[in-house]
Amino acid sequence: MKLGTVAYCPPKNKLNSDAFFSNLQKFPAKHPLYLLSDDPGRNPSRVISNPENIGRRPHWALNNILWFEALSLARDVALDAFIYLESDSRVYGDGWDDAVFRDYEGRYPGGIACAGSLVAWDVNSGGKEFATKVIEKAFRYQEATGIPACFYSGKHPNDCSGGCFYPNGSGAVFDTKAMLAIFTGFDSDIPAYSKRHTAWDMCIGRFLWNYHGPKAVDYVGWLRKSYSGFGDCVVSYEERKNLLLSGQCSIVHQVKDDWTP
Repeated sequence: MKLGTVAYCPPKNKLNSDAFFSNLQKFPAKHPLYLLSDDPGRNPSRVISNPENIGRRPHWALNNILWFEALSLARDVALDAFIYLESDSRVYGDGWDDAVFRDYEGRYPGGIACAGSLVAWDVNSGGKEFATKVIEKAFRYQEATGIPACFYSGKHPNDCSGGCFYPNGSGAVFDTKAMLAIFTGFDSDIPAYSKRHTAWDMCIGRFLWNYHGPKAVDYVGWLRKSYSGFGDCVVSYEERKNLLLSGQCSIVHQVKDDWTP
């Protein structure tokens, strides 16, 4: 199995990119690390056009276009599975990627479409089977990590149109073949595709529901060696830094300043 990491690094002096770049240089990956950037000075594996050209509406389009550029690169270099890193992530320890891949392969030796820090939307709207499986998997994740899964809801209690379950984006591991099946045709027009769909990680959860219904949960796994979240309510910034420095995690997200371990 060919494993690797695909990461986007912004241009120098932008969005704390220097901290991210130096962090990746300080702690070498064991498996290939493929860098995307719109700054040739980063010596990236692939130079892309300025992603900000896509505009600011919808607000998730910028993150989407970077994900689809990463998926395109993962396909072109024939990765079977890959870690995706956004620039507000930090890594710790030589071979940090291998620690995450060993976690992934050890728990899912037959593979799984995606695995990371669990997020669920509209659990009850997916029905009893879906809710039972989500809560069971979230409990196992919490037992192993001490961190609860994130639960959100935007539907009426009588809306039974389905739920959504996925790993929060950066720092998760993705099966390339599964992602290409989910996002069929994405590369015919990446900017248009990025605007047409919701946030890419949530989109994975929605598409898995469309394909598999309540059994979508079976295609989503969890990881102990990587943490990714949104906001500070469940895991504070200081706690995220400690997850790295304690060795519990080899990757954390989000870090919105120039801190590096």
